[in-house]
Amino acid sequence: MKRLLALIALVLAAASAAQAFQVRPVRLDLSSRVAASQLMVHNPTSRPLLLQAEAFDWTQEGGTDQLKPTQALIVNPPIFELAPGATQVVRVGLRKAVESSVEHSHRLWLSQVPTPGEGDDGVQLLLRVSLPVFVTGVATPPAQPRWQRDGEALELHNAGGRHLQVHALRLQSDQGASASFGPCYALPGQLCRWNLPAGWSAATTRFDADTSAGPQRGVVDALAPR
Repeated sequence: MKRLLALIALVLAAASAAQAFQVRPVRLDLSSRVAASQLMVHNPTSRPLLLQAEAFDWTQEGGTDQLKPTQALIVNPPIFELAPGATQVVRVGLRKAVESSVEHSHRLWLSQVPTPGEGDDGVQLLLRVSLPVFVTGVATPPAQPRWQRDGEALELHNAGGRHLQVHALRLQSDQGASASFGPCYALPGQLCRWNLPAGWSAATTRFDADTSAGPQRGVVDALAPR
């Protein structure tokens, strides 16, 4: 039977999975004052794990993530083996000086590499952790959120110089309907977009969001201008 390699992209690898590994912290913030940081990668399983680290430039187009391999970050070690119960320090640093007014966004992938002799049942479960890395200068302006209703969707536009992360979003219509949505990132100049539930015909919608810029609360009209 041919070996089946299942690749699962995760923000955090669940410790209960058969081949899980754990990472902390779950994001890195670098700057002209903090040009390097480190991750602690732990193997709680009973098998050795082979892991690879890859760095990407992270941009968005119309709210859709775009990743491109980058040399802007130095990652050491780029590939390593973790013995059962062991912890590895992975150092992440900047290759060049930070620009003062622009935030650069990156993604760091930590991926499990298939190794011979595993997956005796014919299935090898490989995990990947995707971590955000943000690089800011001393003069980088803050995020500037702007909410609007666009047809059958609610949009959050970020006109500022830093990313904006929405942790949770709750909506309440003027007709008593409610809805909740999960997290989203709006990079500088980009947006988050949530499709409203079917039949959401409210003239006004009240939103309540937990964000990296603090609580965001307000009301948007169905015919809000773009």
